[in-house]
This record gives sequence, C-alpha cells and structure tokens, in this order.
Amino acid sequence: MKEIPINNPELKQILDDLLQVLLKVDRSKYPYDAGVGKDGPVTPEYACSTEYLLHMQGKKVDGFPEKTRGVDLMRFTPPHQSLAQALVKLDHDLLNWSGSRNNAVKMLYPKGGYMGWHHNANAPGYNILLSWSEKGTGFFRYQDPITKEIVTMQDKPGWTCKVGYYGPWHEPDRIYWHCASAPDEERFTLGYIIPHEGMWTSMCDDIQEG
Repeated sequence: MKEIPINNPELKQILDDLLQVLLKVDRSKYPYDAGVGKDGPVTPEYACSTEYLLHMQGKKVDGFPEKTRGVDLMRFTPPHQSLAQALVKLDHDLLNWSGSRNNAVKMLYPKGGYMGWHHNANAPGYNILLSWSEKGTGFFRYQDPITKEIVTMQDKPGWTCKVGYYGPWHEPDRIYWHCASAPDEERFTLGYIIPHEGMWTSMCDDIQEG
C-alpha cells in the first residue's frame, strides 16, 4: 500500500461536497458498537496490535474484520435525509468517475474507533482508500506479505489517498493483513475496488493530476 496525493480538482470537489453534509448532521447516536463482537469492544491499541494480529492469524477467518468500532454507511441508512441523499450522489459521482465496480466500504469511525486486523482475501482486488480526519491522528497499518514487517501509515489532516492490492486466497504471498485506528478523533474512509490493474493504474494517475 502506498499514499498518493489528491490533486484532481473534480475528485476534491466530490469529496468535499459529501464532507460538508456529513459534518452538519448529528452523528452522536449512530450504532458505532454494532460490530464490536460478542465479547464487547476492545481498545484501538489492542485491535491494531501485534498480539491481536497473531491471534487472528492463528484461527480460521473469512477475510472480514471480526472487531470494529464504527458504522459502515453502506449498511446503515442515516436518519438524516440530507446525508442519505449525499451518499447516493457520492456513489453516482465517484463510481462514474472512477470506473470502480463497487464501493467496498463507507466507514465512519468515532473517537476511539477502529477496524481490527483482517485481510479481505474474500474480496480481493486493486483498491483505492480515501480517508478524512480533521487533525490526522489516526492511521492505517499493514503487514508486508513478503517481509512480514508491520508498517504504519499515519493520517494527515484532511483527505488522504492510499492505493494497493489485496490478494485472494489462491495467492497466499499476497494476502494483505491490515487494520485502522481512530484513537483521538473521528475518521471517515471510503474504499473502492477497481476491476483491472490497468484501470486502477490510470485512476491513480488521474487522482494525482491537478
């Protein structure tokens, strides 16, 4: 996974239009704890720790995260009509602009939110992750499939873009364990899967062009 700059003015406008609506609605009562699991929430530190990674790697998993604290706005319909409409518009604008086959996630993390270690081998492909936070205190963390090094990509204030490839089950040397944390502030992430490498490369170029 690598970070690329968001220079494309059309993409910036699409993202900022959604953000303006999102920040105006009351998000305090959203079901952030729906995905914490039967044992209840853990800390963001544990969800993104080496200890938890080894725990997940030592058991049979389906690829999706087992521990999250946040709300996926793809699966939760906001009670605010303005935000619901803005999300529909976002899908139309971004899917048309990107050529993506689908939006994989629209994750809104509260302060103290997280997405625990997982690998998405059940939903592989070339990815574009667009994340926003006000101060950039959160992060994306992954384990290099080859070297097994754990790498933390710190957020920056405003929107950031990360791009990479999540391997499928039949490519074990490309299984991509990763997690995310929002320990001190809200964090919002949009994830898109691009069907072909050439299209994904072209999209990465478009994102960076001013």
